[in-house]
Amino acid sequence: MSRRGLLKAAGITLGSVSLLSLIQACGEGAAEDGAGNLTLRMPFLQDMQVPDPDIMYEGEGVQVMHACYDGLVTYKSGTPEIIPQLADSWTVSDDQLTYTFKLKPDVTFHDGTPADAEAWVKSFERRAAVKQGPAYMVTGIAKAEATDATTLVVKLKEPNNAWLHYAACPWKMLVTSPTAVTKNAVGGDLAQTWLKTHDAGTGPYVMKEFVPGSHYVLERFDGYWGEKPYFETIRIEITPEIATQKLQLDQGAFSLVTHGFAIADVLSYRKNKKFSVSTNLGASMMSLYMNPGAGMFKDKSLRQAMMTAIDRATAVETSFKGLTTVQENFWPENMFPKGLAPFDPKVDLGPLTEKVARLSNKKVDFAWVSSNGAPAQQMAELVQTQLAPTGLEITIRAMPSAEWFDLCNQPAGKRPDLLLGSMGGDALHLDTALRIFLRTGAKPLNAFQYGNPKVDALMDEAITKGTAAKTNDVYLQITEIIADDALWVPLCRIPQNFVTHADIGGVELDSYLPYIYNPAKIKRR
Repeated sequence: MSRRGLLKAAGITLGSVSLLSLIQACGEGAAEDGAGNLTLRMPFLQDMQVPDPDIMYEGEGVQVMHACYDGLVTYKSGTPEIIPQLADSWTVSDDQLTYTFKLKPDVTFHDGTPADAEAWVKSFERRAAVKQGPAYMVTGIAKAEATDATTLVVKLKEPNNAWLHYAACPWKMLVTSPTAVTKNAVGGDLAQTWLKTHDAGTGPYVMKEFVPGSHYVLERFDGYWGEKPYFETIRIEITPEIATQKLQLDQGAFSLVTHGFAIADVLSYRKNKKFSVSTNLGASMMSLYMNPGAGMFKDKSLRQAMMTAIDRATAVETSFKGLTTVQENFWPENMFPKGLAPFDPKVDLGPLTEKVARLSNKKVDFAWVSSNGAPAQQMAELVQTQLAPTGLEITIRAMPSAEWFDLCNQPAGKRPDLLLGSMGGDALHLDTALRIFLRTGAKPLNAFQYGNPKVDALMDEAITKGTAAKTNDVYLQITEIIADDALWVPLCRIPQNFVTHADIGGVELDSYLPYIYNPAKIKRR
């Protein structure tokens, strides 16, 4: 994250108005809203993707979607346990093909339409028809039917023990008002144009304003089926500079900042009684990837030597100052049982040094994904320093997320030799990580376009198993193949730091993305 000299705000002017004056004005405005405390103000680092529940498939905008829409189920905060949302209960047939949901009665959409079982059937159909990123969650449905207003039956084409996790994850299937979709459709677009600036959900908030590049305003829905939210409105300001976010939080213009602060700032806030800091580990793991398709790391034995060459514990501690610990397992622990696939090699530079000595070209292009912020840059620099004694000549560069996502479309020789990035799926089930990062032809996060027919077949087999133990046995077979291929070095789960003023309470964070809070629970003490 860029950290410019905005802390010198008193000396910076916009026209004839100082930035400090603008920030003070924002703070004064925050104190005058409603009853004086019923507007929650927060920033986004960038504009979210369009707020269409069947298109939105990135991290920043999930907060808006969770405020305006509901799913069938969700994760219990801080755990992979799946708990009810609009479904009071559910059963799964012995063959894992039929899911029967009993829905909450008398739930209505923001437009007054009943959020019944038939609305869910139409919502599944819309997601499949829109056919954007999260559509894979419904492609396995053979048939969905409403046997009565509160009974939804979903029949799958094939068994899939990850399907409930699809329904619980941040990008879950969300129920959309069929009345709003029909009323606002233009030329058969299923209301996609209208949903760029409106919502059609059942959530605790209604989208009041959506001004790209400026702000979003969410207004409390008084007909919400659940607990009445404390805040009347949530105002989200697009604030691309994290230093500006910090200054506005300090001045009182923002009630909270959900993520992005440098570690030094987080540690400082922890010591300040005016603020509260919640540090949580989601499902994303920082990893050092090696290019298996071109360059020196096309040599599998060189990749295997890299698996033991880095002092991971020192690099993690130095970069994150105790906010996370070195990864002791091959997969994130909330995706796969801790200790079942251990990764704790003894640090040994010898094998890599011996192999590097035989190379005619020792130059290494090492990119770090800039969206992971200052800790990632420091991690990259530490890895560079640790590997220097081997004779590798490493050049480090920052890589924007857009470039990372485009690597899959580049020739192998145009991809970096080393890449420091994140690894994780869509849900707290290993299936989604495998399909996104390892599936043959998967894009964009299978950046080096790894492909192995045996791995593809095993991931398809795993989700058909009837017990977790049998599923995990298959995943251990995949782990053995991937660890032997030495595609990446696991480093640590990435900590997310959620900073609020001390008077903000009721913070209940998403298990997968722990910078997303439950908007119906947050309040002022």
